[in-house]
Amino acid sequence: MNNVQLGGDSINTVVTSREAILKSCRQVVAEKGLTALNMRSVAEAGHIALGSLYNYFPSKDELVMAAIESVWGDIFQMDRACRADLPFPEYVRWIFESVRRGAGEYPNFFTAHSISVASAGRSRAREKMERCFDHMKLGMAEALEADGAVRGDAFRAGFSKEDLIEFVFWNILTLLVQKKDDCEILLEMIRRTLYTG
Repeated sequence: MNNVQLGGDSINTVVTSREAILKSCRQVVAEKGLTALNMRSVAEAGHIALGSLYNYFPSKDELVMAAIESVWGDIFQMDRACRADLPFPEYVRWIFESVRRGAGEYPNFFTAHSISVASAGRSRAREKMERCFDHMKLGMAEALEADGAVRGDAFRAGFSKEDLIEFVFWNILTLLVQKKDDCEILLEMIRRTLYTG
């Protein structure tokens, strides 16, 4: 690594990768919150030359959008395979615990991200967040479909699999925002709804 000393700080002069920059973004968000994220804080966190950041992200808004997507992906474990081999309630527990652990790395991110993004970028930030949400819902749908123990009459007009997944998903998020340690009541409701005995 080529480094230049500037007043006691060492700056990496080698062109860095987009992922290295996003890792620095996640570090800033985890340690200082989303409101502290800017070009200079990311450059300092990653010992990256400011000019290198501008090669990948021409503006702070672009950097913040990419950071939000990266943090959501990290929280929601977008790179991990879905565990559709689990019974549906256990899959829900796995999702809840995975997201709770991920959210613990980024205190207050759930509530802070929307107010930290410039008005023009809010719809883009929401789209990125919704992609993560859709990923979770798809995993739940796959787990529910694969669960052979679900009662045949559990779903009907007015209460579809999609309805259950929406209900479960939003309850998971509510529990996480409330900083609950478990989702046992939600799991019990699922068990009583889907299974016999």
